[in-house]
This record gives sequence, structure tokens and C-alpha cells, in this order.
Amino acid sequence: MELPVEDLQLVNALQIAPRASWAELGAALGRHPATLSARWNKLREDRMAWVLGHLGGFPEQHCTAFVEVQANPELIDQATTELCAISQVLTVDDASSTADFRLTCLAADWLTMAREVLPQIRNATGVQRIKVSLCTRLFATGNIWRLDVLSPAQKVSLQRLSHPATSPPTLIPDTFWPMLHVLMRDGRATAKEIAQATGQHPSTTGRALKTALDTGMVSLRCELASHYTGCPLVVQWFARVPAGAEDAVAAFLTEHRTLRLCASTTGAANFTFMMQLRTPADIADIEARLAARVPGVVIVESCVGVRSFKRMGWMLDPEGRPTGEVVV
Repeated sequence: MELPVEDLQLVNALQIAPRASWAELGAALGRHPATLSARWNKLREDRMAWVLGHLGGFPEQHCTAFVEVQANPELIDQATTELCAISQVLTVDDASSTADFRLTCLAADWLTMAREVLPQIRNATGVQRIKVSLCTRLFATGNIWRLDVLSPAQKVSLQRLSHPATSPPTLIPDTFWPMLHVLMRDGRATAKEIAQATGQHPSTTGRALKTALDTGMVSLRCELASHYTGCPLVVQWFARVPAGAEDAVAAFLTEHRTLRLCASTTGAANFTFMMQLRTPADIADIEARLAARVPGVVIVESCVGVRSFKRMGWMLDPEGRPTGEVVV
């Protein structure tokens, strides 16, 4: 399935600069701002693309866990529904190997994860066994994947509109969470819209939003329904990386525009990464080039995703399109 190249260019632009104004995007793409706004509204209405915000990647500030779930085959549907309904379970992916589901979970700290989140997962209907790995360092998330349909000049122009984190992270205030819930639903929401949704004063919201973006407490990404990305195969690897080689592995992986996750973890497999690929043959190619670049890396398992049920809180249909329901 394909979208018009103009729509793919718009999505690619929003991947680079997700909060840029329509006027700024129009200047970079050579298109009228009103046209871009109308096309974006159409993509959202058709459930093709969306911009979302999520908590930034600072394991020292919160606890991220990757959970493998084995379930009773006769109760898979019930398990899916109940796992997706847990707000701290951000992502639910169908699995094709030793696990039936792979979850990405987020909690304020390990005690909250252990006492509140993991029991909900264990008690979900049909769940038979879980295996938990904790994220110790997050190198990349889905906000770095790219369609790569823009010219070099357009990319340079859009990079000037992006605003990467420039300040060190701070303590997360209680007032942050209502704002995050709004940004999860619409990463382009203005300070005024956030204030209206949360009941906070607009000036307070504006300052909090700027701080959240400047420190990286909030990361933004533009998502596209998987059937329209040109890379329908989602693969997650689990590897053993020699001590001290994590940065080299991450440097190799971040060269790939379809990388969606790259993290150090606890466990026998102390590193995991996820990519969107075109064909199964690409799996062996990635593994061979990684082995050549960083000797000593052992691939423990590669898992081909069958379907994503939930992504960063957004419920997805079988085509990878958002249903409109966001569980927060």
C-alpha cells in the first residue's frame, strides 16, 4: 500500500520537526501552509499518521521494563484485552518465538513497577509466565526512525526547525503528568490547548512545556501506519554485548533510519534493539554487518513481530492504524 509522495514528505518532515509551524514546514517543503495543514488533518482523520509525545529516555528518572509474556493459547484474546488496558503498559506486541507478547512498561520507579504493574500483568486472564528485563540505558526510541523521502536540502532546512534537548533533565513535577497525557494524544498540542485540557494557567503551561522539551523529559515522534511505511517487517533482537561495547553497537545501529529501539538491559541478553525492515533477508544482513563492526556480539534471539496491538498508549487495528483510543 502506498501514499502519495507529497504525504510521505509531510510525514518525513514531521518526523524531523514534529512541532514546526505550517508556515515553517511550507517554506522547507515548497508548499502552501494551508495545503499542508489540510493534508495533515486528512491523514489524521483517515488514521494514517499521528504525532505523539512520550516520557523521555532517562532510566535514572523512572523505571522502564521489557516484559515477555507467555499465555494460554485458548485465552489469548482475553489476555490481549487486559494487557492493553493496563495504563503503565505502553506497548503490546504480538510475538513469534518463545513469548506470546512483548510489553514495554513504564513506572515512576522499580518499587512501583514491582508492586503495582507486574502484578497486574501476572493477574491478567490467561497469563502463565512472565520474564522481566529492566532498561539500564536507552540509546534510541521510535522518534529517530525516518522515511527518508526528502532531499538533502530539505532535511537540512528541517533540522534547523527541530529543537533537540539542550538542558540537563530535572526532577519531574506532579504538574508534568497532566500535560504529558495531552501530548500523548497530540504531540503538536499548543500550550493554550494543553492549558484548556488540564485546567492549568496558560503561562504556567507554556513554561512547563518549554522545560519538558528543552530537557528531553518529553520526546516527540510522528508515526505512520505500518502498512504504509514501506518496511512492514518489525524485528526485535536480543543480544549479549561485551562490557564496554554498548556505545559501539548503538553507534552502528543508529546509522539505520528504521531503528525503533536500542537499549541496554538486565539479563542474560543484556541488549535489545528493534527495526522495521523490508524483507526477511534484511535480518541476516543486519546481523552479519553488526558482527563485523563489533566482534563479540552474540545474537541470542531475533523475534519477528506479527502485530502491534498498542504503541505508546495508542490502540492499533490490524493494519497498524490508530483506533482513536489512547490508554493512559
